[in-house]
Amino acid sequence: MSQFTKTVKQFGMIGMIAGALACATAANADVINIFGDTNNSTEGIGDFEGTISYEAKKHDEGLLTIELTNTSQCEDSLWITGFVFNIDSSDHHAEADLDDADYHFKGVEDEKAQPFGKHFDAGAALKGNWEGGGDPKDGIDIGDSGTFTFEIEADDAEDLMASSFINGPYDFNFIVRFRGGDCGEGGSDKVPGSVPSPASLAIMLVGAATMGGRGKRRRA
Repeated sequence: MSQFTKTVKQFGMIGMIAGALACATAANADVINIFGDTNNSTEGIGDFEGTISYEAKKHDEGLLTIELTNTSQCEDSLWITGFVFNIDSSDHHAEADLDDADYHFKGVEDEKAQPFGKHFDAGAALKGNWEGGGDPKDGIDIGDSGTFTFEIEADDAEDLMASSFINGPYDFNFIVRFRGGDCGEGGSDKVPGSVPSPASLAIMLVGAATMGGRGKRRRA
């Protein structure tokens, strides 16, 4: 066996090990899907879907990853310019510090998001301004996605789940801010996030299975 072949095999083994570690890490993370509850938004023009992923690192530390996709149907552009959420923790001093963000988002805390609530624990927004920071065009455009990671500090971090960041004291505890464009009144919206109900999830799964079956028949 040549030295080149040995080297290739060694790199291949390293890749397999790295892949296995990545899968193990993903398996330890709790993940939920979220979508925009447009029936309860302020203007009914913005929409989004995404995922919330949470992994406890220590008893008092965790890593939160939020991915949002702008799915608005506005004929003109409409950008996601911020989002806020609460932390459903027994630790009243729980914190979420923005560690990494796409676009020009900066962390926010203790933010108002009326009419949904006067206090939201954390989030991110253009220039750190939930209501109107920066040029909306610097936000997430229709069809685009953004990923944001937060370092969580809480006495019960090891007991938190992905759903802990969409639950809280209000009817809606995860709110996404939209700005720009000519849709609606002033081209802005505030859209609460929800998780699919069991019935909705079942319909989605049946639809996916049906489409998969049709695809197989076409290939045959």
